[in-house]
Amino acid sequence: MRPGPAGRRTLGRPGHVHHARHARPAGRVNRSYYGWLAGSTLSAFGDSALFFALGWAATGIAPHIAGLVLTAFSLPRAVLLLLGGVLGDRWGPRRMLLVCSAVVGTCCFALAAVASNVTAALLLVTAAVVGTVDAFALPAAGALPRLFVTEEELPRAMALRTSVTQTVTLGAGPISGVIVAFVGLVGALVVDGVTFAVQFLVLLAIRPPYDVGPERAPRSVLREAGDGIRVAWRDPVLRSVLLVVALVAAFVLPVRSLCVPLLARANGWTASETGLVVGVGVAGGLIVTLLVARFGTFTRPGLAGGLGCFLAAAGIAGLGAATSVAVAVGVTLVQGVGVGIFTSHIAPVFVRSTPRSHLTRLQSLLSLAQTIPLLGSTNLLAALDIQGALVLSAVATAVAGIALLRLEPITAAERRTAT
Repeated sequence: MRPGPAGRRTLGRPGHVHHARHARPAGRVNRSYYGWLAGSTLSAFGDSALFFALGWAATGIAPHIAGLVLTAFSLPRAVLLLLGGVLGDRWGPRRMLLVCSAVVGTCCFALAAVASNVTAALLLVTAAVVGTVDAFALPAAGALPRLFVTEEELPRAMALRTSVTQTVTLGAGPISGVIVAFVGLVGALVVDGVTFAVQFLVLLAIRPPYDVGPERAPRSVLREAGDGIRVAWRDPVLRSVLLVVALVAAFVLPVRSLCVPLLARANGWTASETGLVVGVGVAGGLIVTLLVARFGTFTRPGLAGGLGCFLAAAGIAGLGAATSVAVAVGVTLVQGVGVGIFTSHIAPVFVRSTPRSHLTRLQSLLSLAQTIPLLGSTNLLAALDIQGALVLSAVATAVAGIALLRLEPITAAERRTAT
């Protein structure tokens, strides 16, 4: 799906117009985007180091403390995401990220200064602070790529961000272990504080060419949050993408975090072998996003996303028959490639179809669509035997693919309207 150049109507929102401040050749990503991406990647690495340190310190105190720390991080993020989306649209995504970067950096340095003794209370406070700020930063960060690039460049820019994030995910684990081994939780707090300070300075120096200003007369928070939900539900593309993403998140994300470890224990695989299987799935998605960042997406994202779901479903079903690590690695690679195709094609459709007045509100809904279903699906899959869990996950993922094929005629009609 190829949107028209800046200034023409955008996919999913006929009549919505925005103009570039500076004309550039089509297909070339704005250089300032790379500056923001570098700062964002550095802060993501700092967060990974801090999360590893929190988990390591919490498990050293008691298992139930580790569970409480995870809850202290997840609960405020889920509760406050809609509020974060509303405030992001009021202030603008860039301004929201500036505030969040300053708050996280300051809190990390302050906590490092008082963290002479690692206690459960310190861990809970740190996790709650990071989770709270995440609720405001995530929607803004998800909307920011659209402020740097034209509609035509958006899929490549988003794929580049995803591939960089996945690379950080692959490398941050062992590096975080080294940081914690040498400097402990205090050092991880300082590292995270420095990375957010760098991100703050980068955002301060860079102004996106398609930036949006703050609203002059905001309504109540509840009305604005409800308005975001109404906009998403009334738009056929936005509504369909949210429902499909919720279904995929509910039954694909637990495969890596829950099903693979359970399958490994059932087959007697070692921890390193299990880690290899998980890592190959991440690598499969990384390969796809790198290719999309270089060459762009297919012109029919609904069809490509549906085929990606079918490919992921085949990989998940293959895991159910995997009795050796080699087979598990192969089918997990297939699953990772399928998920990569799905996300690389569907995420830009959602962002392009979002009105610029609702950028962060709809990003908060997208985050909720990936968070809330996990609460039920993870417990459901855990209650089944491993084979049943994998079969259910594969079927649900295939259903998501069918839904995307039904969405394809809608996106095709929108494409004709945009041109």
